[in-house]
Amino acid sequence: MAATALGDLHRRASRETIPGWRIATFHAIDTTVDGDINGIYNMRIATFAAQVAAIARLSLAHSNLNVVPLRLNRGSGVTITFDDGYATTLTLAAPRLLQHGLPFHVYVSPALVESGDSRYLTRSQLLELSRIPGVTIGAHGYRHVPLSTIPESSRVQELTDARKWLEDTIQLPISTMSYPFGDTPVGIDRALEAAGYSSGACSIWGFNSEATNPLMLQRIDLWEGDSARTAGTKLLGHWNWIWSRSLT
Repeated sequence: MAATALGDLHRRASRETIPGWRIATFHAIDTTVDGDINGIYNMRIATFAAQVAAIARLSLAHSNLNVVPLRLNRGSGVTITFDDGYATTLTLAAPRLLQHGLPFHVYVSPALVESGDSRYLTRSQLLELSRIPGVTIGAHGYRHVPLSTIPESSRVQELTDARKWLEDTIQLPISTMSYPFGDTPVGIDRALEAAGYSSGACSIWGFNSEATNPLMLQRIDLWEGDSARTAGTKLLGHWNWIWSRSLT
């Protein structure tokens, strides 16, 4: 009886959506991620493909969950993002997303591109990725270090250098940034604006509204351990208790 009631509750909840603009976050596909002690950020391609298919189904089933490019002042929709700039974003993730006609945004750290580490995009791969219809590029700091470890007087320069490097490389304007490691020291939104950005994504869990500070956009992490169903319920808002709990 209890199991049946729980199942009915879940089915009713799965048909409902909570208002807000969702920004879904992925990291690596079939690539080792430094410091990923729980194994959640290196996603198997089979897991990724299942989650992407689930997102595509949600987009068709709910008008307020259409997958949309990263833009500001949205009250609804889902935007797909990637942090760090792993090479498999181009070689493995892009084909699956393009198959479903889903746009996505990639936050790239110039230092990782320049590192020579084969896990990350090369300059030529970054340029190739930026030319795919529906793909947009943003910065992820220059050196991919927590911004609180950089002297406050040097943060604007760090952020400006990242933007200019990316603009020089792909010959397109860069106005978005994802904070490395989700580290947002006091005043970093002002530094970001001073460095020429109009959008900043943090690691605080939750949805966004037109009232959200565009330099502190909240996101939803999707993990290797998530089934397609779990990915869907995260985007429906059934995991937003994580955000509520963080406020208590």
